[in-house]
Amino acid sequence: MAPHTIKSFSAGESMGEIKILLGFEVGTGKEVHMSLHHTVITGMTQLSGKTTTLEAIISRANRRAIAFKTKRGESGFNSYREIPPFFEERADWQYVSTLLEAVMRESLKFERPWIMKATQGTKTLREVYENVQMLRAEATKSLPENVYTALEQYLKIVVPQIEKFRFSKTLNLIDGINVMDLTEMTLELQALVIQSTMEYVLNNLHETILIVPEAWEHIPQGRNTPVKLFAETFIRKGAAIGNYLFIDSQDIAGIDKMPLRQCNNWILGRQREGHEVERVREQIGRNKIDAEEIRSLPLGHFLAILGDDVKKVYVLPAGVPSKIGRRVAMGEMTVSDAGKYMNNASAEEETPPEPQTGIRRFLPAPTSDRAMRRIEELDMKLARRDNEIALLRTELDGLRTELITSTAKLEQLIRQQETAEQRAAKSQVPAVRPGFTVDDLNQLIDQRMHQIIQYDKPTVFTQVDVSGRFKEVVKERYIRELGIRIRGLPLQTIHAAMVVHERKAVKRGDLYSFLHGGNGRITDDFYTELQKLEDVRLVVYSKETGVVHWALGEYLKRELGSMYDEATIKQAEEYLASLLLPPS
Repeated sequence: MAPHTIKSFSAGESMGEIKILLGFEVGTGKEVHMSLHHTVITGMTQLSGKTTTLEAIISRANRRAIAFKTKRGESGFNSYREIPPFFEERADWQYVSTLLEAVMRESLKFERPWIMKATQGTKTLREVYENVQMLRAEATKSLPENVYTALEQYLKIVVPQIEKFRFSKTLNLIDGINVMDLTEMTLELQALVIQSTMEYVLNNLHETILIVPEAWEHIPQGRNTPVKLFAETFIRKGAAIGNYLFIDSQDIAGIDKMPLRQCNNWILGRQREGHEVERVREQIGRNKIDAEEIRSLPLGHFLAILGDDVKKVYVLPAGVPSKIGRRVAMGEMTVSDAGKYMNNASAEEETPPEPQTGIRRFLPAPTSDRAMRRIEELDMKLARRDNEIALLRTELDGLRTELITSTAKLEQLIRQQETAEQRAAKSQVPAVRPGFTVDDLNQLIDQRMHQIIQYDKPTVFTQVDVSGRFKEVVKERYIRELGIRIRGLPLQTIHAAMVVHERKAVKRGDLYSFLHGGNGRITDDFYTELQKLEDVRLVVYSKETGVVHWALGEYLKRELGSMYDEATIKQAEEYLASLLLPPS
């Protein structure tokens, strides 16, 4: 058990409750302990010491934790182990419904059947996106069209981002803080990654702390996000298996109140804005503290609401000796003086320095804050590259194992393979007798030649229709290759092909209106779809007349007419056209 972790069995607490040292009460220097539970920590950025507090709690809780970096230039969590972003893509209607609720900022009611239709038969959000595009074009009423339009615009943002990044499918955590760097992602994708990580932790891990950063963005008051919609489930079910949510925010105002109500620990730092100061007073009790005390809280000092107790506490940073922290709380030492002990224990607690890693091994000791920040940025970039290389190596090892297995199976089949010709040849060769010589062999050959000459009869050949077999092979291969290309068409393009097939010939403008509704200007994407249909020989588009013709039958006649009759070509056309239908 960690030095500052104790088991508390006082009245009203469960026997397994974990108590950890938070810091020391300001004025008295008494130790202040907190129960490990869902926690909210607020305060002005750079002026309250939120990140240092989180680091201290987690280091003494002896638990693994996941933190997320969401803003460029963040100074916190730089010296901890970075792990690759985790995201498990889903396309079921329940998941897509939560995304749409986040977009529309309201709970879904009667819209769910439309979402079920959009997600039917899909495995990725890219497929959902393509379905939504087609369904929006087909919608005849404004309400479903509005739903599909909102979802389409959201997926238009997140799908290319999902395809841009390489995600891990597992979470390999160590004790202490594990950091995911999401700074290159949009806010929408950050929310999906955080929500996916929360869901994995809840379903697969225990005794894990998850820190939600910038809670005013990801668990906001007045609108839904994927993180907010899952946070309630995490909070209600997580504590039973030791999984806790730590909510990090600059203030209370912007956070949804549901998760706040479930937090047993409130650690409130310095605030300046008048309304936020009043919210802190309201939370603590107006008669217990005045506004000026909240405005003037020094760095590292917090008002801690721990269960039913309220304490003004100096949080002991990780690595700072207890006696130093107590002196700061009692006013005998300044916070800046205590900061010199950060990550430097006293003589009796001193540990050997860790060897430098990353780019620091090759650089002299930094002489300025700017140089240190630059080194940290380079360290983070190298860590990200290392993670990408590790993922690629894992994939390469998997492919190498698969290749070795397949090669072994193939070699086994080759060894077992014995053709009919080989068996027949063996049956025709007599066993060699002992003492059999070359002269004996020549005599045997002469005898056999005489037999052949004496009894030779005309050879009978079996007639094989080579030309017919060649034609079958050519046709099957030709149809198969063309079918593969047709199956690879996007859903919207397939829909256009079906319309042209039914009408045989349709004007360009009429086709666009049918597919997209209205009489708007024809887009470049529409001409791209026509080009794709021409490439697979389904249609011919005349720029002079503006008419799109169904052309598959004529194309097959031109290419195969010299080898096959009309019935065969018609059969091939019907088969290829049937590939446009959705799988049953």
